[in-house]
Amino acid sequence: MKWIEISITVKRVATDEVTTLFSDYTDNGIVEEEVADSSDLIMLKLYGNMSKSEDEWIDEIQSILKDAHISVESIMATTIDEQDWYTSWQQYIEPTEILPNIIIKPAWKSYDIRPNDKVIEIDSQLSFGTGAHETTRSCAKLMNIYGKHATTCLDIGTGTGILLLIAHQLGIPTLVGIDIDASAVEQAQHNCKQNNVLAHIICGNLDSDFTGTADLIMANLTVDPLKLLLPVIGRKLSTQGILIISGIIDERYDEIMPYIKRHWRIKAEDVNGSWHTFVLEQLMT
Repeated sequence: MKWIEISITVKRVATDEVTTLFSDYTDNGIVEEEVADSSDLIMLKLYGNMSKSEDEWIDEIQSILKDAHISVESIMATTIDEQDWYTSWQQYIEPTEILPNIIIKPAWKSYDIRPNDKVIEIDSQLSFGTGAHETTRSCAKLMNIYGKHATTCLDIGTGTGILLLIAHQLGIPTLVGIDIDASAVEQAQHNCKQNNVLAHIICGNLDSDFTGTADLIMANLTVDPLKLLLPVIGRKLSTQGILIISGIIDERYDEIMPYIKRHWRIKAEDVNGSWHTFVLEQLMT
């Protein structure tokens, strides 16, 4: 299989805005690379499928960036094979101590285990869901503070299953993940099996395909799906349960606030770089 690699060079200060803009645009992550002899610029690489030509991808990406009023220094596209794509971002992902003595280790990296370490091994075809992103770290931090005494953890948009694997290390006994993407479900199932973790992974719609409730719900998504899902999540959260949401970047903070305040009380907020993560409780009606 081949991919179109689109390389976008922008001002470094626009990194979070661009990565957020394209976070749901392609299925296989965004790579950041330094630009030689320029501390003010960053190169961002994203990968499109062969449904469009190189020129068509460039035109479409340029149009999206123009509509978002993001200035671009340069943009180019090239066709690469799957192995080149697969290794292009793997080199940047390192083992991460996500919580004290809980280590997220990419399957393709070595790690010298220390006494008391608990190692979670993630094998992923995506650069997201490996423990490297700020939102994953914030979710883990807040789960450790507010959710580790839960009995059931539901992870919405589970991806690689990383938050379920962290929940397991925190001692939460019942783990459920749900994702609309069949490949993500397969990835989460694989990672749970590789880590000897029992979890029920659902491919489907939250409203119709998860019929139970949970006392801890994780939703590390982006603003658009959160706006749609927050009312549904309320029906899936048990009384006195805790919801942790993330994927909210500075530029869209004010946009999500009315959706949160309509039915939720903010119990805590963690800010990591440009990203906001919230612990929410339902308002009593």
